[in-house]
Amino acid sequence: MKKYPLLTVGISIMLLAGCSPSMESQELKFSSRQQYSPMQLSTKPSEVLTVQAVEFSSQQGVPNLGVVLLDFETKQEIDRGIVDQEGMVYFDQVQPEQPYDIVIYRISDQGEWMEQSRETVVFMPEKPVVQIQTFNASPQDSLKVPVVLQNPELPNGCEITSLTAILNYYGLKMDKIKMNEVLPKGKVYTKKGVMYGPDPNKAYAGSPKEKDGGYYVYAPPLVDVANQILEDENAEFRALDITGATKEELIDYVKSGVPVLTWVTIDWKEPRKSGYWVIEGTNKKHGIYKNLHAVVMTGYGNGKVTIMNPLTGIEKIDEKTFFRAYEQLGSHALVVL
Repeated sequence: MKKYPLLTVGISIMLLAGCSPSMESQELKFSSRQQYSPMQLSTKPSEVLTVQAVEFSSQQGVPNLGVVLLDFETKQEIDRGIVDQEGMVYFDQVQPEQPYDIVIYRISDQGEWMEQSRETVVFMPEKPVVQIQTFNASPQDSLKVPVVLQNPELPNGCEITSLTAILNYYGLKMDKIKMNEVLPKGKVYTKKGVMYGPDPNKAYAGSPKEKDGGYYVYAPPLVDVANQILEDENAEFRALDITGATKEELIDYVKSGVPVLTWVTIDWKEPRKSGYWVIEGTNKKHGIYKNLHAVVMTGYGNGKVTIMNPLTGIEKIDEKTFFRAYEQLGSHALVVL
């Protein structure tokens, strides 16, 4: 079974705070993701830079992470520390109005530091606390993926709705209706008694807006939609088709702070097929699933899988039930990281 990459690669460098005129030649860019903590309302200058690692969407402090302070020009390490339970770490070897690279690491059970986020900040004594959004590798219960429901607008739009929820988790504030407009679609029709339709790996079959005229889509078209949106939004994340990933790999993603869009069955029973359509332009028959569904896997623990179900919201499903449905449907999945 193919292994899929986890969070071992750093993310693009961005600026978190304003810069002085002397730094304009560095061509630094402001980050759209950085936020200031309410603690910065105080105008009392500080000689200590406080970095708070917070989870995407929830903005809650993420504990058990490593943080390294680097010299912006030389990239040499100045200091490092481990955040406290509020996600805070403190650096006193800083100079006012100077840029620094901040690298956040997930610390594995074996003590290995694996880079998961990177930002450039400017230390401003009057605003000494900066928040950096990052992957929550140690959620208390599950990742705080926002609930986005497919009904009533998209009765057969579980896949695009689940993807919308994931992008919202990363702070993109997307709308399921607008995302559905850019989802590739193919007609399902009957000609001379034969039913024809698209390859679900290339387009959605029918329309998610139609209760009786919508079917489903697999990961590749959603990956294309997500990556186009991420590029348009100048986001550093990218979607990845991880179809074929094992149970253990899905759990690793979630435990690394990455929600997973997974295909399961709507009733948690074995997949059921009824009839087929011929994939347009080929002689291949595609058996039509009648109980296919897509959800976002957000947590795992104590024999339960936590999901954001676009029909009902947050649920906990027995792990054997969840992974059996996932595998029987073909182990379709995607992530954004």
